[in-house]
Amino acid sequence: MSSTNNNRFRALDGMRGIAALTVVLYHIRFPNHFTHVAFVENGYLAVDLFFILSGFVISASYGRRIEDLSSMRRFLCLRWFRVYPLHFVMLCMFVGLDLVKLIALRSGMRPGEMMPFTGGNSYEAVVGHVFLLQGLPVWDKPTWNFPSWSISCEFVAYLVFSVIVLPGVIRSKVFFAVGTIVAVGGYCALALARNTLDVPQWGIVRCLGGFFFGMLIFEFAAGALGKRLSAQPTALISGCETAVVIAMVLTMTFVTGAAMLLILPIFIIAVLVLQLDRGPIARILMSPGIQFLGRISYSIYMVHAFILVVLTIGLKRILDIPVINDPVTHAPVFQINIWFGDALVLGTVLAVLVISAVTNAFIEEPARHYGRRLVTSSKGQTWPQHPFR
Repeated sequence: MSSTNNNRFRALDGMRGIAALTVVLYHIRFPNHFTHVAFVENGYLAVDLFFILSGFVISASYGRRIEDLSSMRRFLCLRWFRVYPLHFVMLCMFVGLDLVKLIALRSGMRPGEMMPFTGGNSYEAVVGHVFLLQGLPVWDKPTWNFPSWSISCEFVAYLVFSVIVLPGVIRSKVFFAVGTIVAVGGYCALALARNTLDVPQWGIVRCLGGFFFGMLIFEFAAGALGKRLSAQPTALISGCETAVVIAMVLTMTFVTGAAMLLILPIFIIAVLVLQLDRGPIARILMSPGIQFLGRISYSIYMVHAFILVVLTIGLKRILDIPVINDPVTHAPVFQINIWFGDALVLGTVLAVLVISAVTNAFIEEPARHYGRRLVTSSKGQTWPQHPFR
């Protein structure tokens, strides 16, 4: 295996950055030339790729380190300080925005389409976010910082992972056989029941299934298959990764409905090949610009919804741009010139990147380092320092 820089898989870092940016574009709904294409409209699948990447790297970094209850607590502490601080800060930002709306409403300003602290922004949902319950099938739609449902599901995956690693279940072939059946069955049931995988209310099914696939990829990569794959000439690796990226783009562009399940084996093969950090696609993903995206990808994912909400308020309140509801999705759509929409897309992406760099530097990194200091043992034991969430 290629595990440079203490289990940092650099091509996978870059892939995660591209996936985060795809989610941002997926959530941009106003008229423009960039986001209303089939590939971006299926961008919600990037979250499934996140889950697979997370399962792979968590297995690579911690799969042999959780040996007792003490190391289990250290692992969960590290993950808590990796995902929770920024999540909590963004929740406070959303709640603060609704407080401002409430004050403005009581000062005589005309109400918007949704009153403060109603619908998905209820007081009860705040409690759910505080305790990382927002991704469980409790609410019938995403609430507050709507992309954060996946963070809730991920922490459940961390808990499940630590529970199965502690007694050594992860080293059993039976576990991986049964887990494969359950993961595939869960994804199939969800796709067939809803004719899509875009079902945040049941995101826990996608998360645990995707996380397991990541664990499975690591088992293959760390075993005989991984050794044979690593021994292949770079030309063959290059051809494989190019083919799988083309397959990924074509699938997300032309496949619809339950058949979107086809993307899962493509994601799995992509992670298996790109973890080698070899070939032209891997080199592109390892370039400085895309590595920067990978480094701030968690912030990109967590801050973009707030920026879009603030942009929406500004367009309605300041520029007084008319809004209609899409007859299919029932989502509000601004009636703006499509070229103005293009400028808004570019400006939004730039704002997301700048603010994400700031939150990464001043919230993510300090919290992560504080968590590491807490779990450092008196014997000076060190734990992996990969940037994956």
